[in-house]
Formats: sequence, C-alpha cells, structure tokens
Amino acid sequence: MREVLWIFLTAIALIYAIALAGLYWLQGRLVYPLEQIEAFKNAELEARTEAISIKTEDDLALTIRYKAPKRKTAATVILFHGNGEDLTQRGHIALEMIEAGYGVLLAEYRGYGGNPGTPHEAGLYADARAAHAYASARSSNIVLHGYSLGSGVAVQLASEVKIDALMLEAPFTSIVDVAARRFWLFPVRLLARDRYESLSKIASVRAPLLIYGGTNDGVIPPAHFQRLFDAARGDKRLALIEDADHLNVWTMGGREHVMQFLASLQPARDTLQA
Repeated sequence: MREVLWIFLTAIALIYAIALAGLYWLQGRLVYPLEQIEAFKNAELEARTEAISIKTEDDLALTIRYKAPKRKTAATVILFHGNGEDLTQRGHIALEMIEAGYGVLLAEYRGYGGNPGTPHEAGLYADARAAHAYASARSSNIVLHGYSLGSGVAVQLASEVKIDALMLEAPFTSIVDVAARRFWLFPVRLLARDRYESLSKIASVRAPLLIYGGTNDGVIPPAHFQRLFDAARGDKRLALIEDADHLNVWTMGGREHVMQFLASLQPARDTLQA
C-alpha cells in the first residue's frame, strides 16, 4: 500500500513539474497571443488615417496609424490596445475620436500586425516611447488611452513623460496579479518575466486620470480598477459601467465617460493658449 501511495505521489509531482515548466516556457504566448499574426483590416480606419513608420530606440521600424487633430488646441489621443488585438481593433474608438475633432495615433507593438520583433515588457515600453515621440512632435496636447494590456504600457509611459491626461480602460494592477488569480495552483509571482506593475507606478502620474471598466469583467476583476484609483493622486475619476464585461465597456457606456472627460480638459487648454 505504501509503495502504491509513493508511486501515486511521485506521478502527481511529475505532472505538476511538467505543467509548471510548460507554464514558464509558454508564458509569452499567454501574455502575447497575437504575436506574429498579420494585421486585421478595417477599410474605414485605413481611409481616415495614415500608415506611418516609426523607429524605436532599439532600431525597430513599426507601422502605426495617425490622424492629426482638426484644431491645434485639440488633443491627440494615443491608443494602446490589448494583448489579444492589433491596432485595428481600437478602430471604433479611433473613428469616434476623429469624428469629434481629436487627433489619433493608434500605437502598435513589436511582433503584432506584421511588425518585426518579439513582444516583451521592456520592448513594448520602447514602442510606446516611439509612438509618443511621433505624436508629441506634432501636437502639444497628448492624451494616453490604454486598454487591458495597453493600460500597463500607458501607465509606464505616463510615469516617464509629460502628458495632458491618462485614460485606462479595464486596467490591471499588474499582470502578475491577474495571472496569480487564474493560475492559483502555481507560484506565478516567482515565474513571471513580464510584470507590468501599474499599481506601484500610478502615484507618479501627475496628469488627470480616468479609469473605467465593466462591473462584469471576467478577465480583470473590477477590484483592480478600484485599487488603481485609490493609489492614484490628484485629479482622478472612476467609472464602473454596469453590466459591461471586458470587451464591451466602450459601447456599454464607456464612450460617454471618455468624451466627457476629454471635453473637461479643453477649457484648461484654451486658457493656456489664450
């Protein structure tokens, strides 16, 4: 009986070790599932924005899409998409921003949408800096909008550069916190290579902040939104969209909060421009 128990426990330990090794080696695919997938198509987005090539600090050429604002005082919004998307899937937001007169830069990451390179945390931060450099050379009013994975990219950039405002849709406190909840059986806090620790960075952001997300988000628990909001300083707003999940926050009511937030920034810009 003891021998059978020993064999059983050894088998369980072996299975656990294999699963642990697999989780460690496959974590890149879990964090960046669309790496090397060719770009999706959005005909209206392509017609209303221009494809631009930017160069990162580590010499990668990335294709983004850009549309200048209608007025000099209007903001240019840089959109950072989620991990299971490419830039075209932020197209519905970009088109509404353009219609409202704002400029838009749809940032893209290395390894996504046919771009060269392999995505990783430091690399995405470099991609964000290159996008910001392009936008800030053409507009004095820059607003960042980060969705899901893009929220971690946006928070990092906002902690480094001067911006007019930061908007976070369905943001996490960190990738590790999300993974630890999903893969609770494994020591993911010790294994994670990419961490995107937004909670520890958000207090350093001095720009006005809007955080919004769905109360039914099954990917990132709404508690993450509250913790980020509590840790942030200065002018900040939190909007919890009733019945919205991780994918439909914009259409379920997020749009109204974003447009109101952007409109509230305009009087301050007009005063500075006067």
